[in-house]
Amino acid sequence: MIFKGTDAALAAHTGRLILTPSDPHVCPHPPLLIEALVEEGFIGERLGSEGSAAFRTGPGFLSLVAFTGCAVRICDVPDARRPFCHVRISSAFEHPRLLYGRNTRAPRCNACRHRLGDWRDHVRHWMSHSHAGVTCPSCRETRPPWLWDWKQQGGFGRFFVQIEEVFPGEATPTHALLDVLTRASGMGWRHFYVQD
Repeated sequence: MIFKGTDAALAAHTGRLILTPSDPHVCPHPPLLIEALVEEGFIGERLGSEGSAAFRTGPGFLSLVAFTGCAVRICDVPDARRPFCHVRISSAFEHPRLLYGRNTRAPRCNACRHRLGDWRDHVRHWMSHSHAGVTCPSCRETRPPWLWDWKQQGGFGRFFVQIEEVFPGEATPTHALLDVLTRASGMGWRHFYVQD
């Protein structure tokens, strides 16, 4: 979690910065990715049991994630009284899935910019039909849901690196972090933000 100054007012969940391969159908090899992230100091020791995919932030974390604002402090020590900043690495999902939250707004059609107002009605269908297309109610063009413009407020993928307790827009991955992910996986990456 990011604390500014001495303000101790905390929400239940600040949000998360999510990194995923640019192509929602591809998935890196998690052990190789974790090894590279440890070597670069992005992640530190494992949290929980050995099989857990949650990690403390590593010594190079602040050089790989850029935070905005002044007097930014990161709580990176587990504390039962308050959330703390840590990294979770997901398992690979069989099909692309949408990660979204209370900050997610209706995506826009890339052709005509019309909003898909009823997008929440489609989520369950998208989860079970990996090749589902969405027809724009305005221009009638059909495209997969991941090719709509989600404005970094949600996104699709089969694999996710989640930086927990980051307010949307307050932190961005640096080019150096994206380079580490690309070298370790052989694929391009993108990011977005989700609040529970």
